[in-house]
Amino acid sequence: MGNLLKVSFFLALKNLRSAKRLFAMTVLIVALSFVSVTFTSAMITGMSEAMNDQLIDKMFGNIVIEPREGEFYIDDVDALLEKIRSVPGVRGAAPRYYLGGNFFKNKKPYPAAFGFMAIDPVEEKKVTNVYKDVSRGRYLTEKSRGEMLLGTHISGGKEQYVMPTEETLEAEVGDRFYVAFGTGEVRQFRIKGIVNPRDLYAVMQAYMTIEDAEEILGVHNKASAIAIRVDKGREKEYIKKFKELGIREEIRTWETKAGTTALMTSVFSLIEYLLTTIGLVIIFVIIFVVTYISIIYKRSQIGILKAIGIDERVIILSYMIQAIFYGVFGIILGIIFSRLLVIYFALHPIDTILGFVIPILTDRIAIMSSAMILVSSMIGGFLPSYMASRENIIKLIWSR
Repeated sequence: MGNLLKVSFFLALKNLRSAKRLFAMTVLIVALSFVSVTFTSAMITGMSEAMNDQLIDKMFGNIVIEPREGEFYIDDVDALLEKIRSVPGVRGAAPRYYLGGNFFKNKKPYPAAFGFMAIDPVEEKKVTNVYKDVSRGRYLTEKSRGEMLLGTHISGGKEQYVMPTEETLEAEVGDRFYVAFGTGEVRQFRIKGIVNPRDLYAVMQAYMTIEDAEEILGVHNKASAIAIRVDKGREKEYIKKFKELGIREEIRTWETKAGTTALMTSVFSLIEYLLTTIGLVIIFVIIFVVTYISIIYKRSQIGILKAIGIDERVIILSYMIQAIFYGVFGIILGIIFSRLLVIYFALHPIDTILGFVIPILTDRIAIMSSAMILVSSMIGGFLPSYMASRENIIKLIWSR
């Protein structure tokens, strides 16, 4: 067995030395194919991660507490917030009210209804970072009575990309609008700021203070939800702690609130799988064709080797070793290219409507792609060499 490997290795190196340009070209093609597979996966992973981070940073925090089944509000919110904030590691807990309503200007209602989120401006900063996304005007404060913060899809303008122009408010900072709420109350609000969080949900929100909401709803010390900030990945651990404190309200993670975003992420995963499969099939075809062409031009050599008694297994193994060399050097070069691309885009993130996306090249993607390329290389080297080694010696020697 040792001699078989030595002879196979010798023949493989001899063939590679005699076709250095072909070797370099094949390695480059495999490397580029590797980059295509891994970088596409890294981009999709980065996009999914960006969308998940947007949900946490712009809308829900890590954990959301909602009213018990059959109830409309969480009661005795102040006492509940005190319990939540007493848990070590909780970085913020912000109460909210959710309202529905419609904007009016000059007594004319706008055709689209919008969602209104009432927040505690100070506590909300500890849970979400929408306050960093104010593009015009200023963020709300505790004294912002009768003032609102609008997402760009409500205010309109060049920053919004979904709503038809005629269904936006075409609002600017300082404009005043009447709002008719579902309770029947109509109030006038001044637009204090415009925010562009680049999140599927947050850009379609209008923000107001909790004090204004409680007056409109006729309630006090209640909430539609409480958003909580903890370390990502430890949500279930904290949910267990909250339940141990006797909190009986509905407790959900940001993932269960994802909705459309979760569907988009699953679609991205499917696209990643399909593109990875296609990329690996292309690598297999490339190596198969290169090996097949190499064998066509060396059929006489194969015939002579068989004639002098070289085992067919040596011939097959030598071409498989060549193919493995293509794969190994292609993977090494591909990893270098991929890492350089990731470093570049980490310094220059891709600006998308959902935020800045940084490709994430995980070890899982690199290892899986490398393993599949090596398997594809071995199969691509085995099939044509096996077919050639089974042919008649005379036919091989006299072939041109």
